[in-house]
Order: sequence, then structure tokens, then C-alpha cells
Amino acid sequence: MPCVHDIVRNGFCSQCRSVVATRSNALIPFSYLVNGLELRPEFVGAMKRQVWIKSLEDKRLNLVLGLRGTLYDARRVSLLSDGEKYLTGEVDSRSDLWRSNKVFQDHSEALFKLRPFVHEFLREANKLFKMHVFELCNPKHAQEVISLLDPHGTYFEKRIITNRDSEMKNLDLVLADERGLVILDDKNGYWWPDDVTNLLEIVPYHFFKREENDTWIMKLVDVFRKKLLNIDIDESDAQERGDESAEDGGLANALALLKEVHSKFFDGDDKDSRDVRALLFP
Repeated sequence: MPCVHDIVRNGFCSQCRSVVATRSNALIPFSYLVNGLELRPEFVGAMKRQVWIKSLEDKRLNLVLGLRGTLYDARRVSLLSDGEKYLTGEVDSRSDLWRSNKVFQDHSEALFKLRPFVHEFLREANKLFKMHVFELCNPKHAQEVISLLDPHGTYFEKRIITNRDSEMKNLDLVLADERGLVILDDKNGYWWPDDVTNLLEIVPYHFFKREENDTWIMKLVDVFRKKLLNIDIDESDAQERGDESAEDGGLANALALLKEVHSKFFDGDDKDSRDVRALLFP
């Protein structure tokens, strides 16, 4: 029987060692796991079924997380509002803020702010879910964030999917059965339509002043406030901008729902009928 080329690495079949044309064989890239790795779709399906069995045995589901807007917010330092510039001086004294020039091609500096409760969320979710990251950013950007969220690879290991792997978020690239997989993301429009039934949409985390407020009309409003109403823009921005609650914010509420989904999923004896999608959208 001729080789079907289930596993291809750097253009060569791992079984028969022959050259394999990726396009003609419709292989799925998994370079985020092993450099140059591509798998045949039918083989991916078989692996997902094995993961499904293991998930049921371990009572541990799969969770796919977005990054920006879900677990953190970021802003170029040059674009910080006057009321936010003081934050650059607090980087060394706060564990939820950091500054980096490694994520943008022009090496401009950016300020990053972790979402409140993020470390507690990851620690608790890891007990119930095998976690993956899927963010359409460049790999260096993702690694910069992961180095603070998961410096020892405890939560994600190599399961970090970026724009190097796909132009759109889709579950084909996640080695887990969709029946036992939840997506937590603030952007449902980035996901393949068929995968939205697995999505638990979280309220976006917007710590910094949004770019859309930098339009000419918003600047005109600022001038009006300052000149006619005698309001100091810098003081107003600093006073109005607060942070999300750790105890009752997006991640705390998402964790409570994920725990509920996990508990209901493993209630009962009929393993074949279990599906997280029925619990997310009853």
C-alpha cells in the first residue's frame, strides 16, 4: 500500500522519506509545535479523537485564549495620552506594567498592561483545561507577552499559534476535539464562522485611551472642554480612567462560567453526548 504521508517535516514524509508537495496534499501546518511540521487532515482528525478520549479520562477540557483585549492591553508610548504618560514612570514599581521595544518592526516602545486577575485566572483554569493561545500577531509579539504570563511554560508549552500559522483564527490548527474545547476571546469576528459556536466572548479589556478617540472631532471636543469649560484635559483623563475590578471583572466572571461548564460537562454517564457547545449556547 502506498504511503499516505500523514506526517511531513520540511517537505519530506516522516514515514517513507519521499518529497511531498504541500499544496497538492492539502496538509495542515503545525510549525508552532515542531518547526516545519505539516499533517494530513485525516491524521489530524485521528489525533483529535485521541485527545478527546484523554480529555474524558483526565477530566480536563481544552481552552483556547486570545491575548490582546482578552488578557492584556497595549499602546505605543508615543501615542499615550497626556493623562497616561505618568504610567511610564511606574513600570519598575508595578508587576502588571511593562515596557518593550521588541514587538514592533520599527522598534518603537510600547507599554503593556496585564488585565486584573490574569495570573489567578491562568492558575485556576489550568487545573481544569489544557490551554492554548491563538492570536493574530507576529510570533515575537506573542512571545513577549507569554514571557510575562507564563515564563516557565507551565500553562501553554508550545501551544502558541500566531499569524505565522494562519491568516484567520480556526480550530483546524488546535489539536483538540471541538466537543471538549472552549474559546475565550474578545473578538469573535476573527474566528472562522463554524468555530464561533465554541466561543465564549469576553468583554474587551481597554485600559489605555483608544485610538479612535484621536480623531479630529475628538480633538475639537477636547479644545471645547479646555477653552470654554475650563477643564484641564490631563487631570480629567487621569481621574476618569480607572481599571477593571479583579474580583468582579471580565476574567473573574469568565473563570466562574468556565468552572460551571466544566462541572456540567462531566456530570452524567453518557460520554458520547457530551458537548461544551450545548452548554455555552443551551
